[in-house]
Parts: sequence; structure tokens; C-alpha cells
Amino acid sequence: MNALEKLTKQAPNLAFELPDNTPVVKLGLIATVYFKEGYFLESKKNVMECFDRFKEEFGQHLKGQFYDRYKKLTDDSFKKTTLKILETDSNEQYEWHISSAPTASEAAEYSLSALNSFEVHGDQKRSYLKITFPWDFLQQADGAARYQNWLVYLCNQVKAEHGYGGLSSVLPYDFDSYMPMEFQLAQQFPGLEVDSMVHNFKRELLDHIKGVNWYTILGATFVERLGGEALLRHAFSGRGDVEILSYDNGLIIRAGDLPQLGAEDEPLPSVYVAINKVVKPLRIPNPDQLHTYSPYGNCFEEDSTARWYARFDRDDNATTSSRVESGKPCTKEGYWFTPAQANSRRHFQQGEIMPSFSGSNWGDTLWYWSGEN
Repeated sequence: MNALEKLTKQAPNLAFELPDNTPVVKLGLIATVYFKEGYFLESKKNVMECFDRFKEEFGQHLKGQFYDRYKKLTDDSFKKTTLKILETDSNEQYEWHISSAPTASEAAEYSLSALNSFEVHGDQKRSYLKITFPWDFLQQADGAARYQNWLVYLCNQVKAEHGYGGLSSVLPYDFDSYMPMEFQLAQQFPGLEVDSMVHNFKRELLDHIKGVNWYTILGATFVERLGGEALLRHAFSGRGDVEILSYDNGLIIRAGDLPQLGAEDEPLPSVYVAINKVVKPLRIPNPDQLHTYSPYGNCFEEDSTARWYARFDRDDNATTSSRVESGKPCTKEGYWFTPAQANSRRHFQQGEIMPSFSGSNWGDTLWYWSGEN
């Protein structure tokens, strides 16, 4: 079963409707980017260009919008809202959502959201853009490519400082009642991004990133903190399932051709684990709760939040001999890779002699356990 077939099989278990058939939880494909200085007019113009392009491409699906209140989206109301935002003061906040959901109580398949920071806050808060597609966008022949094009476009439009993209539980605009469902699903599927309260991270993510998903976006400052682009590319050069893309203000790391949900009864997606190992120093060290208190059931609290952030962490000391020098016998059957050669990931039998690659700029050939048999 390939990744898309597996996702197709899992997807129905990640959607919920009320007895009247109102969809309240959907499996979506999201991308969220954080950026500086969203209060400048130039930034607002760039964000409005994103909304224009989104409406032009997906307008046939769009039915509702939130700006001050949730209401019907029309060509006229779209134009009026655009002008209002462009006329806002640098210390005036705008929050705009356009969506395929006709009401605030329904989960959307398509949406674009933006929230800006104030000039008075200076560099102490971030603005964000978030886009949502239905998960089965990936079933289209060009769906994955279109999604990636949108993600890169958003990053370039706002000179994204960092962000992420992948699968997520999509809740209604009025999401509070359904946070327990998001919590439960996130316990079962580590590949699900918990993103219902994206607005809560604007201050927390000043100097840190949220973590790893299918796409992990790192602005130039964060790339330098990891040792620079060359070192980052070399760290993944032995893995054929990691691709590093460039955008105007940094790099985007993609974990495989398609996103993975994972599951409680399965090993963690090894490519997510590998990327997490490299970018972990950038992650929020003491994260606030992913959810606020909810009277409707269990939600993310302090301990469960910490576990969720650490879901792709793996103690290499717990795995014996996770590194083997060339010329030595393989210590564990499974997949290994070496930074000494691009696309070197391959399967070895226990006891098989690990090969060496001469002439590598990396130096000695060291093989690393890939995390799967």
C-alpha cells in the first residue's frame, strides 16, 4: 500500500458530522507561515495579493468570510474588505478569513486566513497567513505540486520567517466545542498538525519554530542558527526522501513526496524523525498549552502539549549502535544512510560490512540508522 492509498484508507476516520450532517471536523491540508512587520502597508498589499489569487483560483468553492463578523462572501464584500484592510492604521489589527464554509459553525475545505501585528509591538509579535485545502487535493494528478507552489508563493509574498505545512484537523471558525476531537485525533496520528489556535503563537514563535511536519519552513536567521545552508543540505544528503527547496528568505524542507499521518500502532514516520533531529534546537523550549480550557472534554494541557511537541523525538541512546563506521559490520538489520554520498539510504543485513565512499567532502564515511527495518 503506497502513501496515498494509506491516506485514502485512513481519511474517513478523521472526519465528523453532527446529526444534522453539519461537518465539524475535516482532514485538511494546511500551510501556516509567520512573518514580521505585518503592519506596514507594503505587507498588507502583499497579503491582499494572496487573497486575490486564492479567490481567483478557488472562488467557485468560497461562500463565507469573517471580518468583524461571519457573513456571506460576495465579489462586492470581498472588494470592500480589501479596501478596508489597506486603509487600516499601522496600530490597527485586521483579521480576515475567506472560506468554503457558509457559516462559522461548519468546517471548511478551502480557506485563507490572515492576522497582523501592531507597529507598537515592534519585533515582539508575528503576523500569520494560513491556507487550507481538502486532503483529497493530493488525489489530483497535480495536487501535490499545486499545494507546494502555493506554499512557496505565500513564503515569498510575506518573506516568511518560519512555518509548516501538512495534514491537520480542520475545525469550524467557532472551534471551541471541537478542540476535544482535535486532541483525540492528535493522540492517534502524530502526523496531524494541531493548528486550531494558530493565532495564539504570535509571541511564542519570535525566536523559535513550532516543529516538523511534511513541510518545515526556515527563514535565513534560523538556517544560520543550524550552521548555514550548506551544512543543512549536507545533513540530509544521504536521504533520498528529504528535499530542500529555496524561497526568497530561506529554505523549505519537505519530508517525502506525500504527507504521512502515522498511527498509534505503527513506528513513527522515519523521515519526520530525521528532520526533527536536525531542527529540534530551533523548537519552542517551553511551549504554552496548545488549547485553552474547554468545558466540552479533554484538551491539550501542559503535559500533553509537551508530549505533542516531542512526538518525533527519539533517544538515539535507546537504539544500540545508531552510528557505524565504514568497514565495520552493520549492527542492526534495516535502512541506513550516510552524509558522505547523496541518496545513499539503503537496506543492510546485520553483520554486513558497511561500505566507504572515497573523495567525499564530508570526510570519513559514517553510516546512521534511518529508524526503520
